[in-house]
Amino acid sequence: MRIISGKAKGVRLSALSSKRTRPILDRAKESLFNILGDSIHDSVVLDLFAGTGSLGIEALSRGAKRCLFVDNSTNAILVIKKNLQDAEFLEKSVVLKINVFRLLGILKNKHQKFNLMLVAPPYKLLDLDYRDRKEIFSMLDECVSRKIINETGIIVLQHHKKQTVSKENFKQLKIINERQYGATQFTFLGISSNPET
Repeated sequence: MRIISGKAKGVRLSALSSKRTRPILDRAKESLFNILGDSIHDSVVLDLFAGTGSLGIEALSRGAKRCLFVDNSTNAILVIKKNLQDAEFLEKSVVLKINVFRLLGILKNKHQKFNLMLVAPPYKLLDLDYRDRKEIFSMLDECVSRKIINETGIIVLQHHKKQTVSKENFKQLKIINERQYGATQFTFLGISSNPET
């Protein structure tokens, strides 16, 4: 696993020795950031379920202004900090060990807005019969209602290609793009022009 492009291109990233985290394939990561293109430059990024921090670090390498990394695993936090140090991006980053579902309560008083949210929960959380599935969708909607994401911001939800994500899952968001790479699917979400109340 490595940084694909930008200032820290070629830097090797440490991985997690855990079944909980799936390292994203370089090809899928490169394709994702090619789609995002110049929107990365000077953006403020939120990397949720950050794992190794690979996606947020790639954004920093490609010109993002800063990134907040959030994960609930102590091992993940240690790996993220090591990877940020190796890539020399510690000064542009905040690493927060917290349950993702508690994050909005912290951010609501910070007046912090993000241009890009990278959301890569463990696949099982998005299974149709899993209790956290609706909570994840609700949390993403709440990022809109609490104005945590900019009006023109983008949310990228990473999930297994067999896990259906549709517009009916959201009240505040719309699907603007979908891409598959192997078993991985990226669903790109933007703020709906006619959000439900």
